[in-house]
Amino acid sequence: MAKDRYAPKQINEVLGKLNPKIGSRIAGYSAKSESLAAQQTILHNAVGENLAKKCNVANIREGTLIIEAATATVALKLNYIKMDILSAFRQSGMVDLCQVKINTSPNAAQRMPKAPDLRVQEPNQTSKRAMSEQTAEYLEHIAESAPPSLQEKLKRLAQHGRQKK
Repeated sequence: MAKDRYAPKQINEVLGKLNPKIGSRIAGYSAKSESLAAQQTILHNAVGENLAKKCNVANIREGTLIIEAATATVALKLNYIKMDILSAFRQSGMVDLCQVKINTSPNAAQRMPKAPDLRVQEPNQTSKRAMSEQTAEYLEHIAESAPPSLQEKLKRLAQHGRQKK
C-alpha cells in the first residue's frame, strides 16, 4: 500500500529535511522537555502535592538541580527539605547530582497550572438560607435580658427573619 503523503509528520522530520541543523536542534529541545517532565514527577513525589503545585524543575546543569518556586515562602519551605529532594533524585538514578538550587521567579506563578477557584459563594448571589421560627424566638428571648441598644437590634433581626418566609 502506498504511503499517505498527507499523514501528519513530526516537526523535526519536516524541518530536518529543510535544514538538518534545525531538525536536530528541535529534537534536542523535545528530549530536554521530556526529561524535565520526568524530573517534575520525581520532584512531585519528593515534596508532596501542595508544594508540587507551586514549584517546578527549571533545569539540571553541571550536577545542579535548579528548582523554580512561585513565591519566596515556597522557596523557604523547599530549602528546608533540600536534602530530601536531592536524595529522591539520586535514588531515581541521577547519582551525578551534587546540589539543589532554589530560585524564586515572579513569572513562575504564571507558568504554573492554574488551581481551581474554591470560593464558596459569589457576593452578588443571594443565600437560600432562611431563619427558622425557633431562631427568631431565641433572638427575642435573648433580647429580653440584653441592654436597650442591643435589645432593639435583636428584635428587629427576629422580625426580619420572620418576614422572609
